[in-house]
Parts: sequence; structure tokens; C-alpha cells
Amino acid sequence: MDLSNLKWIDAFIASIKEYVYLRKEEKLLILLPNQAYQLNDTAVELLSYLFQGNSIISLSESITLSEEKINDIYAFMCDLRAMVMGCFRESEQRKAVEYIPYKRYFYTYPILSELALTHACNASCTFCYVNCSMASSSEITTGEAKKLLHKIKYEAKVPSVSFTGGEPTLRNDLFELIRFARDTGLRVNLITNGLLIDEKYAFALKEAGLNSAQVSLESADEIIHESLTQRKGSFQKTVQALHALKNAGIHTHTNSTINQLNKQSLLQMIDLAAELQLKRLSMNLLMPCGSADERQELWLSYTEIGDIVLKLRNHAREKGVEFMWYSPTPYCVFNPLQYGLGNKSCAAAHGLLSIDPCGNIMPCSSLNNPIGNMLEKPFDEIWFSEKARYYRELQFAPKICQSCSMLEICGSACPIYFEKMGYSELCNTLPDSSCYVSEK
Repeated sequence: MDLSNLKWIDAFIASIKEYVYLRKEEKLLILLPNQAYQLNDTAVELLSYLFQGNSIISLSESITLSEEKINDIYAFMCDLRAMVMGCFRESEQRKAVEYIPYKRYFYTYPILSELALTHACNASCTFCYVNCSMASSSEITTGEAKKLLHKIKYEAKVPSVSFTGGEPTLRNDLFELIRFARDTGLRVNLITNGLLIDEKYAFALKEAGLNSAQVSLESADEIIHESLTQRKGSFQKTVQALHALKNAGIHTHTNSTINQLNKQSLLQMIDLAAELQLKRLSMNLLMPCGSADERQELWLSYTEIGDIVLKLRNHAREKGVEFMWYSPTPYCVFNPLQYGLGNKSCAAAHGLLSIDPCGNIMPCSSLNNPIGNMLEKPFDEIWFSEKARYYRELQFAPKICQSCSMLEICGSACPIYFEKMGYSELCNTLPDSSCYVSEK
């Protein structure tokens, strides 16, 4: 193999710049929005050189590339291409990939961020984790939102942001903030119920620079969806928003919160996603907080969710739709790694930077316990504080989990869940091997 075999790399690097981020300080490659990979020193230097616009061929003018080095570069770039294109599978043998035991702390700064722009919402969902309704007088101004976006990029070193709420489309400055975020170098996602998004609005979002949208659709059954959102007519408006966003050229997928009311209609959600020609959809488990706090008839247990998720995963495969599962679960009850759903553990004050409409860093959007205000203090002072470490170091984990050898991977699921549902589901009698087996 000679240098001519590497000529394709320059065009490949140019095509992926929008989708990957190199965090040199931690030798980390982030496939946006939330997949992180550890690099060795050589890979960091090579990608840094190429991302600066240099040619792979010009590399040979500064250093001697032996046939062995050319082969190594070729193998690395082929494996990187497979990763970016979604062809990479865990445990697959590849020349440039080394598998090592999982370490929870192989990065210290967050991987992705979310900025809630308002508490106001034009729906009244029965399961809203922050119980949104009306805007607060203390919500961030346009200038403050821009200051936060700058800090997300340059202090927190995060390459992407999701605008959420409440309902972010209720902000009159949303387009301005999207443009500013993109000009700052951030990839921008919008989490929305879609009620205000028609064709004109969707194209305005695209023109402002919006990269992607996650649209909340709680069931393929109109009656069930509107029972959960408590807004008559919301189903058709949300479906219309999906069409509008997709027609505008914005990467779009749906998200559904699984609960007792909609659990029987979720297979049809996958059918609907396929009909809408959506490439993927996501789902998460209802958390017993916010407006769901007193709605115990909606709560689902960890014990119940496993069978539901597996049926959804299998049906999605049949329909050619990617199924993304977001919620952490205790691995002794349901292990997502075992079924090819990825590592889902608590990201509070770790992989996720969550900022509320007043500028407070929250452990996560569902945990109403501010760590510090990002408008008032430097990011590092908040992120590396004792209060943040409480969550990042899993100090909230119950004793039964603290003694488990799988704690770093499992993360002890969600503290909000256990506060309301108790610990009776947790298993402390099975051998360690029961918490992790190969993918089925």
C-alpha cells in the first residue's frame, strides 16, 4: 500500500467535520451528539492536523511515512468511517480499535448540553418532569442566553446544545439564539412538542441553522396522545410539525415517554415513524416527578420496562427504524448492553450539562436541585464542586449498589425513581456475572 491509497481521506474529513468534535485536552473524539471515544496520542495529532484543513498527502512532506504507517493510517480512517456511518458494532474486531474495560471517568467535561429557554408551555402533559406552565420573570434574557451558549462552547467544552423548556418555540428570540449558537460553533437541536411549527416556521428554523429536532409524540393513538398532553387537537398539529420539519430538511425524530397509559400503543408509534419515513425514534421511561408526582396510575416499574423495550426494539428492526432507548435502569433488573441498546447510566453532572431557564446548572432536567448558577460563576467552579461530584461519583447510590462490581457501568439507575418507588426490585443475591452478559 502506498500514499495513493490515502487520497480519499481529505474528502472524507471535510464531509464529517460537522458531525464530529475533537476535544484534545481529554484525547476525546465525540460523534455528535453523545458518543465519546478515547483516542491515543497519534490519533489526536493526526485528526488535529487534518481538521485544520491540511492534506493527508502533505503529511508525507513533513514526516516519513513508512508502508507500516500508511497501513495504520488507512486502517484507522476506515474504522473511523465505519463509526461515523453507523456501521461500527461493539465487540467487532477492527485493526485500529482496542477494547478496554469501561471507565466511567475517562472524560471530566460533559459530552452534550441542554438549555431550557423557558418554563412556559402550550401543553399540560401529565408526566412533565418539571411541571411546566407559565414563564417566570427570572428567566434568562437574550443576552444572558448568548452568554450561556458561549460558556457551553468555550468553558464547558461541549460541541452541541439542545434548546428545550417548557416549550422553546414560545421564545420570540429562538431564531436569533439558533443563529448565535451556530455562529459560536455549536450543533443545535430543538426539543419541541411541535404545536407552533408549520411549514413556514420549519423553513425559518432551517434558515436560522437548526440541525435537528426531537418532537414529542406520546402515542400513535390520537386519544391517548391528547389524554397525556391535555390539549385537544395536539396530535394532528404534532404530526404536521413532523412533516414540516422533515420537508424543511431538518433531521427529525420522535420521542415518547413510556407510561401505563400509552405502553400498549407504542408498537404503532414505530409503524407511524416508518410511514413518516423517519430514520429513528427514541423513547424513555416516565419519571415520578414534576406533574407525574401525584399520577401514580401512570408510573411504570423497572421490572416492567424490560419486556416492553425489547418488543419495541424488535419491531423497530423489522420496520427498518432505529430505536433509541434513553433511560437508565439497574442492570440487575434490565441490562441494555445485553440487548444492544448501549450503555445507559445516570448522566447527572457527568455526561450531561443541563441548564434551567434561570441559568442554573441542574444535575439533570428532572432533578430540581441546582448546583450553581452559570451566569454568576465560572463553569469549572460549579462543575468540579462537591455538590456536582455527589452525582458524578454516584454517592447517591444505595448500599446494595455501592458494593456491586458493576456500579461504574450501571450507575445505579435514577435516584428520582428510587426515592418514589423504593429499592425492592434491586437484586443483591445474584453473582456478578448476572449483571453483564454478551449481546443477544
